[in-house]
Amino acid sequence: MFKIGMALIAGAIAALAIGLAGLATEARFSTIFLRGLAGFIVAGLVSYLAALILELKGWAGFDENIGLPQETESSEEESGSEEAEKEDGSPTDAGAEGGEASFTPFSADNLNRVEPPPAP
Repeated sequence: MFKIGMALIAGAIAALAIGLAGLATEARFSTIFLRGLAGFIVAGLVSYLAALILELKGWAGFDENIGLPQETESSEEESGSEEAEKEDGSPTDAGAEGGEASFTPFSADNLNRVEPPPAP
């Protein structure tokens, strides 16, 4: 379905561009229509074939990779710490338990300042 939709959109954009160019040059409406139809078909086929080749090579499976991520053990641990935070009213600091430094927010004193280059 993705390939057909992409081909239709690419063809419509090509036909619109060809039609606007034809109106700007004051061509006959039959000429604009036939050129737009040819552009629609060519652009649609090219984009459909490009999407087909990409899908067959395995480089792009746009509509096959859609799905919900599966929950892992780490997400269960995170949800457990969120529940503990709700019960206590204070956040749990897993980093402080492991001996790592705790989080400190930015302030004017702990920001690294970069000097601008001198003017030539």
